[in-house]
Amino acid sequence: MRLIGLVLSIALLPTLVRAQDAAQTAPSPEPAGSQAAAPQTTDEAPEPANSFSYVRYRADYGQRHEVPADKIYTQESYSSASAAMYADRKVKVIVFPNLAPGTRLVYRYRQKQNIAYFPGYFGLWENFSLFTQYDDARVTLSAPASLPMQVYSRGVQGGDRPEVRGGQARWSWSYRRSTPMQNQNWTTAGWEYGPTIMASTYADYPALGRAYQLKGAEAARVTPAVADRAAQITRGIDDRRLQAAAIYQWVARNIRYVAVYLGNGGLEPNPADSILANRYGDCKDHTVILEALLAAKGIVSTPVLIGAGGGPTLPQVAVLGRFNHAINYLPEFDLYLDSTSPYARFGQLPASDLGAPVVHTADGRIARTPPNDPAVSAYRASSHYEFKADGSVSGRTVQDSGASGEIGLRGAFAQLTSQNRARIQESIMSASGFNGAGRIRLQGEVDDLSRPFGYAFDFDASDYVDFSTVGGMVLPDPPGAESMRNIHATASSPANATPFYCNDSLREETYTLDFPASVPIIAVPRSDSFENAAGSYESSWKQEGQRVVATHRLRLNAIHGNDKVCQPGDYPAFREIYQQVRRGFRAQIVYGDLEAVPAPVRAGQ
Repeated sequence: MRLIGLVLSIALLPTLVRAQDAAQTAPSPEPAGSQAAAPQTTDEAPEPANSFSYVRYRADYGQRHEVPADKIYTQESYSSASAAMYADRKVKVIVFPNLAPGTRLVYRYRQKQNIAYFPGYFGLWENFSLFTQYDDARVTLSAPASLPMQVYSRGVQGGDRPEVRGGQARWSWSYRRSTPMQNQNWTTAGWEYGPTIMASTYADYPALGRAYQLKGAEAARVTPAVADRAAQITRGIDDRRLQAAAIYQWVARNIRYVAVYLGNGGLEPNPADSILANRYGDCKDHTVILEALLAAKGIVSTPVLIGAGGGPTLPQVAVLGRFNHAINYLPEFDLYLDSTSPYARFGQLPASDLGAPVVHTADGRIARTPPNDPAVSAYRASSHYEFKADGSVSGRTVQDSGASGEIGLRGAFAQLTSQNRARIQESIMSASGFNGAGRIRLQGEVDDLSRPFGYAFDFDASDYVDFSTVGGMVLPDPPGAESMRNIHATASSPANATPFYCNDSLREETYTLDFPASVPIIAVPRSDSFENAAGSYESSWKQEGQRVVATHRLRLNAIHGNDKVCQPGDYPAFREIYQQVRRGFRAQIVYGDLEAVPAPVRAGQ
């Protein structure tokens, strides 16, 4: 969204520079003092100079630099650096000396887990990116033969059956990729299609959910302090749904969210009393305090494990790494709640929580959150332009980001100050190609979750168009809204080699342009439509006197359903429909006085 701009997260990853194989064979010099043989007068092929050849030749030359011990140290991980006392994940940092182009970096590490995440749980999940070169990768797993182990592998050498000796089971896999795949425009998480190895001691996902519940249920026990707080929150409210809404909003507003992701550390939530006293916690703590407060009013709920933003599918083996978040589910109202967002209304979910497979920990049930479809995420924008004869223009843009988009919009405006508001307004105008000034107009209050929230953008610009001659005008880029006109750039490549995420979506843009009475409108584009497997696109044009109204509507499909990803073979359909959008926005309104155009000068006159 142009309103706030882009936030760039830069992850620093170790770089492995490998020396390239070399195989060069130079002609052997003749022995000193020898004479050249006389030319042979025969049709037979000459005898080879030797009876061997180089199949592979390697030569590595270089200086070895050891890393001093004091240049290898431990620090907080980037993901938990702001997580106060809850952070327990560390990263090992290596400072390599004397780096230069062509340097090979070599390091070795060992990981040791002293306490299992859950009783009896062991999980292994190794993924190899197709976009990375692997000269020689090997993974082994050893475990007692009596220990149940669910194993799945794809795209690697080695099978899912172990070699058993002396009561020990051993699995071994290897993988090589000499040429990395070129980057793709669209791609799912690598485990959806790339080489992967998964192992788990849990038979299925319900077992994983029930294991989480062992500690989660204990932490969510209703105590006198919890019961007192629930009574205060719901005082004067008799309706059970309204009670649930009041409790949810209190937790979202009063329990500060401290980010510690599920897979990043200890998975045991804190007791409800502790969370009430501290008034902060991570997602696990949010589910605990919300569950306990609801239970104090007799409203049943369950924690839910979810992979936020991770796509619509689950791996074949029950691995904990698929989940990075926890939310709540209220069966009485069939509602999922994510109280970690203080700007989500009761019943709203952030876009990252939508359409995701989940595990209900109370009963181990596998389910799915509501889909991320136009019912909650349709994006609509309308802009009105009033042109004057001197080419200046005034107008307003209004956008509707949908229920899920509203959450992020509230969070963005909560950080808006008078100082950065001015900079943002200037940025919006310049990005849309207007020379003038704009003003943000809030529609609703950021903190009033009982009513919808949005904004409008008023603008005035000079010297936008020259009406003194006949010309053509494409639809202006709407200030303060995000247009689909450049969507074709996301599908610039003619093909896509990997699966990609796709879901039902709707984008609609309406443009109303009022031309001055002194400027004749010669022609407007014709309406058009297009449809294929990826979706449908419509461009509608109407002229009423000096007013032109254009509407562009793009509806995209989850081709294989909301619970599946799109495949490489689906990509051409998306690329085709995006090109139709590109053509639709190239259409022009033709204006001006044709009688004022000088007659063409013929040759010879």
